[in-house]
Amino acid sequence: MPVSRSSVRLRLVDLDAAFAALPGLTERVAQRRMAEAVAAALDERVPLLVHAPTGVGKSLGYLVPVAAAGRRAIVATATKALQSQLVERDLPRLAAVFGTTSALALGRANYACLAKMDALVAATRLAATATEERALELVAWAAGSETGSRLDAPAGVRDDAWDLVATAGEECPGQKGCAFHARCFAERARQQARGVDVVVTNHHLLLLELELRALAEAPGVMLPEADVVVVDEAHRLADHAADLYGVTVTAARVGRAGAAADAAGKAVGLRTDWARRLRARWEQAAARLAPGPVLPGSAAAADLAGVLVPLAHEAQAAAAALRDLGDAGEEVEAAVHAARRRLAGLARDLVRLTDPDPPPDPPPAGDAARAPEPRSSTHGAHAPGVASAQRMPMRRRYSTGALAVWVEETRAGGRSVRSALVEPGAVLDELLWSRVPTAVACSATLAVAGDLELAARTLGVDAPATVVAASPFDFRNNALLYVPRGIPAPSSAGFQTAAERELQGLVEASHGRALVLCTSWRAVESFAAALAGLPYELLVQGDDTAARLAARFRDEVASVLVATRTFFEGFDVPGESLSLLVLDRLPFPRPDDPLLAERGRRVEAAGGSRFGEVWLPAAAVSLQQALGRLVRSETDRGVMAVLDRRLADAGYRAPLLASLPPAPLTRSLEDVRAFLAE
Repeated sequence: MPVSRSSVRLRLVDLDAAFAALPGLTERVAQRRMAEAVAAALDERVPLLVHAPTGVGKSLGYLVPVAAAGRRAIVATATKALQSQLVERDLPRLAAVFGTTSALALGRANYACLAKMDALVAATRLAATATEERALELVAWAAGSETGSRLDAPAGVRDDAWDLVATAGEECPGQKGCAFHARCFAERARQQARGVDVVVTNHHLLLLELELRALAEAPGVMLPEADVVVVDEAHRLADHAADLYGVTVTAARVGRAGAAADAAGKAVGLRTDWARRLRARWEQAAARLAPGPVLPGSAAAADLAGVLVPLAHEAQAAAAALRDLGDAGEEVEAAVHAARRRLAGLARDLVRLTDPDPPPDPPPAGDAARAPEPRSSTHGAHAPGVASAQRMPMRRRYSTGALAVWVEETRAGGRSVRSALVEPGAVLDELLWSRVPTAVACSATLAVAGDLELAARTLGVDAPATVVAASPFDFRNNALLYVPRGIPAPSSAGFQTAAERELQGLVEASHGRALVLCTSWRAVESFAAALAGLPYELLVQGDDTAARLAARFRDEVASVLVATRTFFEGFDVPGESLSLLVLDRLPFPRPDDPLLAERGRRVEAAGGSRFGEVWLPAAAVSLQQALGRLVRSETDRGVMAVLDRRLADAGYRAPLLASLPPAPLTRSLEDVRAFLAE
């Protein structure tokens, strides 16, 4: 629905004054339009969706009206890069002018754990492995750190070393069970975030917070109470919700649940071997499962139930064995309670995977009041009725929607069972749009063909206010879209050879200065080999870290970088170094993607089009992301080349082209050479 302007008119003077107070800020029409819409949403308490392409300045587009109105906000992003931009660049500007205070809130696993480090030091007094030695270096760092945050840790910290000094939420015994709680880095960070105006976090932590608030009917469980929630990079929110509210079972998870039971039993003098028993049962039984999707009512579903149900019974038996261990002291009781919770959660998820499409089952009255106590809360004491974030009670109460379930083969040849919520919109509606006073979702790639209807449906928001901003960049004069006419269709046998030949001609015309994005690793290898003979520095994803590759590409102007979908987002190199962007083919999702396949199956069952309603919109968003790497500032110019004739020839080309910036389309390589020679 269009944005109401009645209250905006009253705030125009305030917004103009607020933007004028920020030194060095270039006035942008689209940014002001977005800010007006945010101000209206704050006044009228309505949901707002904003498509704001690169260059609009969307972060200040929502931060300035929030600050000018004196509102408290939670801002959730999908990437650490945007979190860093907000915390290090945008929010300090507001602090200097408006006195806006801010903090970055991360999940517990992002902070060093004092208890775990103490145990590590004790366990390695006589000898330590190479990984433990690296972890002990982190212990020394943490002793002098004010934050204990991984963001502040020494560069190059490996995941295996960090795992030895950090604790996931499900492992934390909380205030009652931890002798280090008063000095806990994670708890200190949460307390500091409680008094600020703007808290920056990620989608995952926001979704967990919303879950806990709904379950407990209480505000501010892990994050502070706020007047507005802003979801930036919102094109990723539905996928994050689908993943978070799904269920995953791996050999490692089964083993950890058993190990927690063994450790709790050992603390009271019992000798058990639940870790070995549970893991052995899983590995022996799961080996019979064939990788691939598990459709309801199929033979694969029956095989899966035959594996998971007995394991669930075994996990329940382990939990029951820990039920009556007598008075063992507060710390031991906390460990026993945590082990039983983990086992019960595993059993519940195993059963959930055997019934991925249950009928709607509204929660019974008083369910929230009967929810188990959490391990800890950011209030410094246990809040009645609030469940632990990592237990994800929403799966029991809210996720009655269908799951897409599939079996994966691990690198070691084992099996894992994964699932995701097929349609997360209903959950997002109940937790976000229907509960938060004002919620704003924005992204540079939220609209498809200039329309936000699909985004609204995917995100589960009904009749939101909407803004589709135009790019402030002059694409008509500064960019060219090239789709070669002579390359066969990607399904043809001669496609790769013709594409390599076309790529060589393009890179020679641009004298390097090219980012080549590929939809598969096979294409990366093929294109890198084809470019190896050209006189330009060749950078290939995998040869170095993404950050170092980006820096080298920026500094060496005549270089060529070949990379995969990983570089579709977050790669920001304005200037001459990136004058040619090449995409090997239209970025349709993988045909064997189990979640999208299940969505497509349900769309077709309802009489819709699997291709038009699932695959094509997904490709349109990915295409925007990939080609959006080229023009990053007002002075950037260059060529966007898509080596897939379907973009110009296919009957479904219209929504794809309408989703792209308005650069002229050419089928002639000579036009490209002339443009790059200007």
